[in-house]
Amino acid sequence: MENEVQVFSGLKIKEVNGQVMFDAESAAIGMGITTFAKSGKNYVRWPRVNEYLGLSTSGQLVKRGDFITEPQFYKLAIKANNETAERFQDWVTEEVLPSIRKTGGYQAKPMTPMELLETQFEALKEVSADQQELRGEFAELKERFGLPNDLRKRFTKARNKRVVEVMGGYYGTAYNTKKLRNAVYRQLGNVIKDRFVISEFASLPLSKFDEAMRLTQNWQPDEVLTFAINGANEQALLEV
Repeated sequence: MENEVQVFSGLKIKEVNGQVMFDAESAAIGMGITTFAKSGKNYVRWPRVNEYLGLSTSGQLVKRGDFITEPQFYKLAIKANNETAERFQDWVTEEVLPSIRKTGGYQAKPMTPMELLETQFEALKEVSADQQELRGEFAELKERFGLPNDLRKRFTKARNKRVVEVMGGYYGTAYNTKKLRNAVYRQLGNVIKDRFVISEFASLPLSKFDEAMRLTQNWQPDEVLTFAINGANEQALLEV
């Protein structure tokens, strides 16, 4: 078996200098360290594999086509910490490796219909768990990153529209008084930034966009600013 790759129920193994080596990709798939793309294809989560192996910050990273040592295989199984990884490790240590070391090959025991059904069910559970984790990661990304350009433009238009509305229109004296208009923009901006604890509108979390839009559309200036707006517009009417 020296340097010859053999495949045992999807797991690729070879022997190098008397040491059994495991294909990193098929080992990770067997342990459920994978994710499903929209196309339905199963992909190995390489950053997580390298993290489990302690290679995320130093050393050469493991990638597709690489083989890992037996100790690394066990380390990966322990860190994966799920039922699929435990069963996979048990299968390798109790069946595959003893058979290889005794005969140089592996003869898989046929699975009963019930065992096959249980294996398929557990695989489905792992897929569901991965999907849940991905949803959680996506939600975290939504909180971490700001608005995309199209939503930033919508938010800017909403703020501009609200300022015009509360000041009595584009052609009103209040809106055309620069100092007063700036005060209204500043007060609305401060309300939004204080509510969502941000220093600039571009930092607004995507998950808070709808709430921020509602806040903007329903916002009213405080009594002092409202008095100033009304006073400016009423004075203009008196002068006509």
